[in-house]
Amino acid sequence: MFDLGIVNGKIVDSEKVYLGNIYISDGKIKCITNVDVQMDAEKIIDATGKLLFPGVIDAHLHIGEYKAEYEEMDTSTAAAVAGGVTCCVDMPVNTKSMSIIDTDIFEEKRKHLSEKSYMDYSMWGAFVPEHFGDLKGMHDMGAAAFKCFMTGASNGFTAPTMADIRDGMNAVKEFDGLIGFHCENKDMIDAGLQKMKDEKLNTRQAFLDSRPLSAEIIAVRDVIELARETGCKVHICHVSHPTVAQIIEEAQMEGVDITAETCTHYLVFSEEDLLAKGCLYKCAPPLREKGAADGLWEYVQKGVLGCVVSDHSAGLPEDRDDSKKPVYELGNGISSVQTMLQVFYDNAVNKRGKSPTLIAKVMSENPARRFGLYGRKGAIKVDFDADIVMIDPEKDWKITNESLLYKQQISAFVGLEGTGLPVMTMIRGRVVSENGEVLASEGSGEFINPLEINYCDNSQRRYIV
Repeated sequence: MFDLGIVNGKIVDSEKVYLGNIYISDGKIKCITNVDVQMDAEKIIDATGKLLFPGVIDAHLHIGEYKAEYEEMDTSTAAAVAGGVTCCVDMPVNTKSMSIIDTDIFEEKRKHLSEKSYMDYSMWGAFVPEHFGDLKGMHDMGAAAFKCFMTGASNGFTAPTMADIRDGMNAVKEFDGLIGFHCENKDMIDAGLQKMKDEKLNTRQAFLDSRPLSAEIIAVRDVIELARETGCKVHICHVSHPTVAQIIEEAQMEGVDITAETCTHYLVFSEEDLLAKGCLYKCAPPLREKGAADGLWEYVQKGVLGCVVSDHSAGLPEDRDDSKKPVYELGNGISSVQTMLQVFYDNAVNKRGKSPTLIAKVMSENPARRFGLYGRKGAIKVDFDADIVMIDPEKDWKITNESLLYKQQISAFVGLEGTGLPVMTMIRGRVVSENGEVLASEGSGEFINPLEINYCDNSQRRYIV
């Protein structure tokens, strides 16, 4: 007898949607049958009329710890599971003491997550020139990838030179690791910010002008050339424009081991939202011109942008309000981990007529494969973790501040309406959220070490949908 059966649901994988039953024991999927084949289970969940997706893997988010007044691990991960995210790869910049530059800080962050996280998690390490000697150690401890901020970032994240990046790529190549890049040209970004300050250009348009598309294009081209030379695996974070995606596609076709992601906010918003509605829409790279989102959707469908992520980054209301602070002093980032699945589902399936299989591909399977989690995560398959999200395709929703579980209940996504809502989230066979209510306990998430998953094959370079 199985522990649990989920019956009569429409199971969604990366290739097809089919009616079936899922049987679970000891946190693993043990059997998948046709709906007319009933097995014995201690508990049965009837999923008639519902879609059953593999749990979402958010490969790019900032869980929260650096500034507790912004966000904390428990609030962000609770929000995540309520929205259908069952596993993440947490970014290394927001830590209490310092970014994750060495094994000691890696272990410190992992310990905090073990005490606080409601969802399963893997972790990025920091790609910082002064600590290239620590990369292999973090990899051996389970770092799924290493984040490089080409422009530099707060909390000990110094910006590398191109020579540094080349050296780091050679080091990471030695242990077949992966580097993810925030791609904007540092000289251009620094000059743009300084101009805003010097000339007191306190406007939203001035911010957009300070971070031009050309800065992203130049940085991506530089990374591609070094990846081509060194053979290091690279991943381009938060692609904001189809021109950038086209450059990445050309490199993929030439055999460069490069993947890329975009975010839900680039797929549904534009710079017009920032200009008209305010700095809740301020992010880096910034939102682009109206029409850019349509082009990004094409590259998501083609598989060039193989992952869709949140880049969840919280802030205080006053840090997103240009009536209280100059635009250039405001933080960058959009809170979105709780709403990413429902927004993507509504826009992909209802508004654009895409198959639900696209969601399973770019929000589950592809991130699992690229970040070394496939075999436990990323698919509804026998012997995989029973991470399952049930979506009611007929359920209407509207995002309100009150519905958000973040510590700061603000988001650029507030006010959006759609149809198709996660109504149940399951991690390793346990129902952790139902109808927006979190049922799991704090600290119930588990660290997922890619090195302990033998099934995974990270050689896949291009994801075809």
